[in-house]
Amino acid sequence: MVWGIGISALISGCLILFIRHYADVLHLVDEPNHRSAHSHPVPRGAGIAFTLGAIAAICSGDHRLIFQHIYTLLAILSILTIGILDDRHEAAPRTKFIVLLLATFLIWHEGLRIDDVGRYFGIDIHFAWFAFPFTYFAVAGFSNAMNLIDGLDGLAGAVAFLILSFFLLLGYQHHDNFLINISLYFMVGIVVFLFFNWHPATIFMGDSGSLTLGLVISVLAIHALRYIPSVSVLYLGAFPIIDTLVAMFRRKLQGYSVTQPDKCHIHHLLLYITGSVHKTVLIIVGIQLLFLLIALALPKKMDQSVPLVIFFMILAMAYKTILYLIDKYKIECYAKQDKETRGIG
Repeated sequence: MVWGIGISALISGCLILFIRHYADVLHLVDEPNHRSAHSHPVPRGAGIAFTLGAIAAICSGDHRLIFQHIYTLLAILSILTIGILDDRHEAAPRTKFIVLLLATFLIWHEGLRIDDVGRYFGIDIHFAWFAFPFTYFAVAGFSNAMNLIDGLDGLAGAVAFLILSFFLLLGYQHHDNFLINISLYFMVGIVVFLFFNWHPATIFMGDSGSLTLGLVISVLAIHALRYIPSVSVLYLGAFPIIDTLVAMFRRKLQGYSVTQPDKCHIHHLLLYITGSVHKTVLIIVGIQLLFLLIALALPKKMDQSVPLVIFFMILAMAYKTILYLIDKYKIECYAKQDKETRGIG
C-alpha cells in the first residue's frame, strides 16, 4: 500500500507538471468567460493526472482486486476519456449521455446497482426492473453535480477529498479493500493536485477530473450500500447534490433550461459575500464535513423516513436562502446574451 501511495503521488505530480507546461500544445487551456472566477487562461486537465496515477497504483497492488473490478476500472477510463474530449473540444451532450450509459452498464455488469434502498414510512422499497434507470440517474446526476461545483480554486478537489475519506474510513471499518484502495489512491492524487490548484491555481482539474471523481464517488457509494443506509448517500454527497438541485429548480422557475449555466451557484454567492476564495472554500468544506458526520451517525438498519424528510427540508431552506441572497445583493445570475435568448432584457 505504501508503494501504491508513492506511485499515485509520483505519477499525479509528474503528469500535472507535464500538462501544465504543454497545455497549449495539448489544447488543454481554460479560457475565462463571464462565469469564471479567473481572469486569464489557465491550464486544465489535471484530472488526467490523478486518475491515471490512482489507476496505476491500483494495478500495482493486489491483482485479484483488478480482475474482480475490471469493469469498474473500464468505466472510470471511459468517463476519463469523455472528460478529456470535453476539456479539449467541449463534447456534445449526446456523447456524454452515451458514455455515462456505457459506464453504468459496466458497473451494473459487475453487480454495482441500486435496487433495495431500505425502509421508508414502514415500507421496504425495491426498484426491481427500474433499478438500472435509477442507477444511471444516480451516476449521471452525481457526475454532473461534481462538474457543477468545480467553479473555484480548490473547491471540487477539497469536497471530493472529504467524501473519499468517508469511504476510506468505512473500508477500514469493514476490511473492504475495494473501498480502501480506490479511495486512498484517489485521495493521494487529489492532495498532489490541490498543491497546484489552491488559490491562485496554476492548473484546473477540468471535466476529466470532475466527471471522473463524480463517477468514482458514485461507484463507491453504491458499493457502500451494503454497510450504510441509502439515505446517508444524500448526506455524504450533500453539497454537490443540494447545489445542483437548487440550481435546476431556480432555473426552471425563472424560465431557463435546467442546464443553462449561470453565476448563482452556492459558491458564487458565498464568494460574492465573503470576497475571498479561501474563505468560501473553507466554509463549504465545513458544511460538507458536517453532513459527513451526520452520514456516519446513521445506522444501517433503520426506517429512513426521518433523515429523508430532514434532507428535503434542508434542500428547501437552501433554495429559499439562495433566492433571498440573490434578491438582497441584486446579483445578475445570467449574462446579457442568455437573457436575450430567453426573450427578456
